[in-house]
Amino acid sequence: MRLLMAGTVERVVVLFGSEVDPDPELTWARGITLVGDDGTEVDQPGPFGVVGWSVAGLDALAFAARHPGLVDRLALVATPIPDDEAALGFELSDITAKTLLLFGAKDPLTGSRHGTWWQRRLPDARLEIYPQGGHDLLVPAWKRTLSHLAPHCKR
Repeated sequence: MRLLMAGTVERVVVLFGSEVDPDPELTWARGITLVGDDGTEVDQPGPFGVVGWSVAGLDALAFAARHPGLVDRLALVATPIPDDEAALGFELSDITAKTLLLFGAKDPLTGSRHGTWWQRRLPDARLEIYPQGGHDLLVPAWKRTLSHLAPHCKR
């Protein structure tokens, strides 16, 4: 895991799909530690919040499936449905994290249809559609994402 922002509270959020912090001011205000996935396993105790943007949302799901006792909250932002659900390597019904699904109604790649698909398959998922949102929803939705992944956390 690659450190993107050191925090002051005991909450770690793992970001899949972006090399940089989507909004450093918002992240700093929450006081969380934000780490980016670099392919190495996490070496900190949980629980974790995990977010995946676009196709990296599939990696975030796989991480949550591998660590059900550590990942308590998950956010998928504009994540496309897989070509083959069986090829995921895990059962979506095994995801135990409280999940927030954020999709843009004007996203030509995913849109609300993909969000509805995920909501039907993940046990504890809430779908929110941004009426004017496109595929690049990570930055505009970062405040909402952090409020889900790190509730009650403030510097």
